[in-house]
Amino acid sequence: MSKTQFVKYADRGFWAYDVALGIFLKHLVDAAEASGQADSTWLSNAVPSWRVSACISEYGLTLDANWSAEQRKTFVTLAEEACTRLAARESIPADEITAWPMLDGLRIFPRGATEVLTAPVIELGRAIIALLFGELPEAPQGETWLYGTPTGRCTLQLQQPRLF
Repeated sequence: MSKTQFVKYADRGFWAYDVALGIFLKHLVDAAEASGQADSTWLSNAVPSWRVSACISEYGLTLDANWSAEQRKTFVTLAEEACTRLAARESIPADEITAWPMLDGLRIFPRGATEVLTAPVIELGRAIIALLFGELPEAPQGETWLYGTPTGRCTLQLQQPRLF
């Protein structure tokens, strides 16, 4: 089981620590369900996929490049609401995280953490918004971004193919 998931929009993306992505997506789902728009066709299709990505590390998060401007605007509003809700707390205890029902009895796995700080999760949420707007800064050459780690954003070395 991988500790990272790829977050993608159009032809760009970055890696995210799966625990942080799961927590962000849980709050995104909560915002969508509270918005009164959860029965719109595109959102009713998106929410279940967010639930899958939140608790199954083998899936990443792909933001649909075919969303309309209004759909992107709605997503950003929901993502900002998720960040605002997360910002109300400094951390979330692992017991609470594992109690959230996400998908057919599956839960977010906190990987041994006793609590998860919200600041890196919020940073991840803001990176997702920046990715959607095309405002995510380029990673240093030969590296890619990793968001949501307990210490915040860092970079990963890109793997060079081996020639035999």
